[in-house]
Amino acid sequence: MDITKTIESENTMKDTQEKLYPDKTKSETIQLSHHELIKLTKVAIDNIIESDPLLSGLPSDVTIEELKSQIAVAQGQAITLFLNRGELPKLAVVVPPHDTTVLDLKKAIKRHMSLSLKRENIKKKISWKHIWKKYHLCFEHIKLANNNENIKTYGIANKAELHFMKKRREKNKLVKN
Repeated sequence: MDITKTIESENTMKDTQEKLYPDKTKSETIQLSHHELIKLTKVAIDNIIESDPLLSGLPSDVTIEELKSQIAVAQGQAITLFLNRGELPKLAVVVPPHDTTVLDLKKAIKRHMSLSLKRENIKKKISWKHIWKKYHLCFEHIKLANNNENIKTYGIANKAELHFMKKRREKNKLVKN
């Protein structure tokens, strides 16, 4: 099976080389600069990602963590949660379904959000301490208040939608609900 994958990837590389350098004959040795080789590798990886139905939804600058997460979701070892951010597009967050606490979920949201901002070339720092101080993370109007609580106790399952809810204040004191 590994031999088949190696042959397929070699064929993909050859096809990509032929597309980039059609005037070269197959018997000639092609010498590539470092930048050309990087470009060729990126094109080959993009072709592999686009052709695989499991990985087709991933961006071209995919990270190893995203690849592992996508494979884990396909194998049923992880769940995808969607964070509704109002007018902004929903953010897909992948977490393991077992033994995941609210704190783990918050850390995953932070990782996915920073990666999303990096991809959009937005160099803005988010104060997560401020966000968690001012907003509750909610699932179906249930506040995920206890950071040490497992997400399963709140009934969170695959493809659940989470949202932020502003914390209420009463005379400069937090209202504890």
